[in-house]
Amino acid sequence: MAGIYPLLISPSQAADLAIVIDDIGYSLARSDRVIALPGPLTLGVLPFAPNAAEAARRAVLAGKEIILHQPMEPIPAHHVHNVDGTLTLNMGPQRFSRLFAEAVRAVPNAIGVSNHTGSLLTQHAEPMNLLMEQLNARGLFFLDSRTTRKTVALSVARKWRVPSIQRDVFLDHVANRNAVDYQFQRAIAIARRNGHAVIIAHPYPVSLEYLEGALRNLPDDLRLIGVSELVRPRHSIGLARHGNPESPRISLGQ
Repeated sequence: MAGIYPLLISPSQAADLAIVIDDIGYSLARSDRVIALPGPLTLGVLPFAPNAAEAARRAVLAGKEIILHQPMEPIPAHHVHNVDGTLTLNMGPQRFSRLFAEAVRAVPNAIGVSNHTGSLLTQHAEPMNLLMEQLNARGLFFLDSRTTRKTVALSVARKWRVPSIQRDVFLDHVANRNAVDYQFQRAIAIARRNGHAVIIAHPYPVSLEYLEGALRNLPDDLRLIGVSELVRPRHSIGLARHGNPESPRISLGQ
């Protein structure tokens, strides 16, 4: 168990675990609880949520990294709806670019972008080309939340040389402790097998309570990192253990 024996795994041998907490910007109390989690977590801030700017400010002051959690159009369903600032399939290029620019201004400390919903939009190359052009111009990376297996976001990001990666595990798609633990252990297995894993979680009470314990008892062969470390060129030193950069899960955009 971590913390009982001396660390025998060198940093170069440890597998990397990146955890992104999405949907930040509604409740400051929950945002503060996320910020208080140990380690270099990444916070996905919804640009037009009522407390987005303050939550992002507090996170940056605490040393957490921020990404823009950009709303994108989902496949219509009774349990999903478009939030403010959603990029949609029927938007013209000018409106699309203008709305995205407003989102970027709303989260000025963002170093990357991920999709909030987007199961419809990320299936289509034309809007993904518009998005990746904007990311390329701003030097931002892209995390594909992978809300659909039909996503083309990663392949389009490669074409635009946008550093990018995709989510491996949703921690709390089922929000109960047993399901959360199962997904966390699954992420650990993926990280040990592939060299890294990306978890997306949400600021649900069950998720935060679980992570408060799990991150303080992380096995010694795992290294918690910000997701930016997996996509920025400086991380290419570790590609021998992370796999080929042309794999469908990670691209350095080079």
